[in-house]
Amino acid sequence: MRNYLLLLTMFFLSSLPSLAQVGINETEPKAILHVNGDAIIESVPKLSTSLQKILTLNASNNRIEYVEAEKSFVKGFGGAGFSVLGTTLISGWNQVSFPNLEFDENTDYNTTNQYFVAPMNGIYNVAVYVKMTSLVNVSNLGVGIFKYTGGTTTLIADESYESLSVTILGIGVTSPPVRNTQTLVKLNAGDRIYFGIRSSNLVVFNNAEAQFSIFQVK
Repeated sequence: MRNYLLLLTMFFLSSLPSLAQVGINETEPKAILHVNGDAIIESVPKLSTSLQKILTLNASNNRIEYVEAEKSFVKGFGGAGFSVLGTTLISGWNQVSFPNLEFDENTDYNTTNQYFVAPMNGIYNVAVYVKMTSLVNVSNLGVGIFKYTGGTTTLIADESYESLSVTILGIGVTSPPVRNTQTLVKLNAGDRIYFGIRSSNLVVFNNAEAQFSIFQVK
């Protein structure tokens, strides 16, 4: 019986470290593992799902916590300074420049080169709207959304059609000087989104009323 009790006691004592708090460079640990100093992790496994989280230090007690990775929320608008750039996205389409950002929660829009960069893999909602400054007769007027990945630029959504002037019951009717389009697109981290215009008279877009929005839905 004595031997049995001794073995039971030894087993209980040996299990205590797994239940106790452990301190490294810390005599009074305040967590299961309390490290007072830096740490090195040689390798980190890749995520097996699309869910991404960020490890942060709590400002009050330096505990490691996680937060969901910040999603993209960007909105830009035109008006004074909105212009068509000399850059050709694909044949017949010119890149446009938005002079103002209403908000860009994570600084994902490159204001110098005028494109959005996906910060992480996900599905994004992208929309763009342009209204010409005047009613003029132009042909094949269009606005488009472009995806750049792996060195290739692709038109993924557009609204393009002829600007028509017709007479109905003696009244002249001109198609509206507005073009807009929207789409959901799956992006990998580093993929870009551009906005483009095509028209026989690009000048009509200078200082146009315009806006775009991008937000990550997944």
